[in-house]
Amino acid sequence: MLLRSAVVAAALLTVVGLAPARADDAARLLRQAITAPRTTSFVGEVQTLEIGESQTQASVYRIEHRAPDLTRRWYLAPQSLYGDSVLTHGEHRYSIDVHRNRVIVDENDAIDDQVAMDDNFGLLTTNYRAESAPDETVAGQRCRAVMLVNKHTGQTVMRIWIDAKTHLVLQKERYAANGALTSQTRFSNLRYTSAIPSQVFAVPTGFTRIQGSRRAQPSSDVNAAVKTAGFKARSPRYLPEGFIPVTGDVTDVNGVRTLHLLYSDGIRTISLFENAKDVAVDLSRYTARSVRFENHDAQYVEQGPITLLSWGEAGLHFALVGELSRTELIKIAASVVS
Repeated sequence: MLLRSAVVAAALLTVVGLAPARADDAARLLRQAITAPRTTSFVGEVQTLEIGESQTQASVYRIEHRAPDLTRRWYLAPQSLYGDSVLTHGEHRYSIDVHRNRVIVDENDAIDDQVAMDDNFGLLTTNYRAESAPDETVAGQRCRAVMLVNKHTGQTVMRIWIDAKTHLVLQKERYAANGALTSQTRFSNLRYTSAIPSQVFAVPTGFTRIQGSRRAQPSSDVNAAVKTAGFKARSPRYLPEGFIPVTGDVTDVNGVRTLHLLYSDGIRTISLFENAKDVAVDLSRYTARSVRFENHDAQYVEQGPITLLSWGEAGLHFALVGELSRTELIKIAASVVS
């Protein structure tokens, strides 16, 4: 769960006959895109790409969404996920593993359909400038394209294609600091309809139910969350420009009390997980590499736009997950241990 897929944006072919969105329209279009899923119902098929340092992961899923907050994703690829699905009922998520005959129940923290972290439009516009790009077509729908440019670095972080009629985001692309594409989400076909039977969103019976990670209600007072951790927790002294503390909470991860601190600049996020049992993050599914900083041995994984850095110190274990480069995460980690 630490390597979730993160938020992304996009680009396509220009369509003759649809005038380009004016620069002064870009921010308005962005706000409309953020709220569109609350009022727009649809069915379709989505293709995703996560471009890592050494490999690219692709997935295809059928999606059915009935506004405002019922969604079902049914995976068609890769083969290892075929038949699995994810149901979201508002704040609750049900991950249905047909291969193991189980349903994992937890809170919905998926952000792949979002433009901004928690749809925080104010924080996003503080740190990003919305600029118009040439109009294009995605899944047969005429779209307005908007680029999100970081005001501090001048980097284009995200590009999104917004349906000109419904304002639903139909394609998103995410870019690294050097401009390389790191992830893409794109509708390959789409049909707008609210006539989706309720049983589509029903949690199947006959499966073993497993309770996922439990966490306290996130608090916007990060310092207060640190005090409730039950151990001498630490927080970073350095954050990249534009990032601010957003929430803090204490999570029970496989029986281990874990503090989670979340920081964001409106689009990108940084999460710091720490526990006092020196229980390391399981990186066995990934190609982990070693790195050393401030006399600490650490491991890191790069997966699309997401980097995970893990290390231990004085009986504590830390996992730093961010939509940033390894170099930037190491700077943050060094400020945690210093």
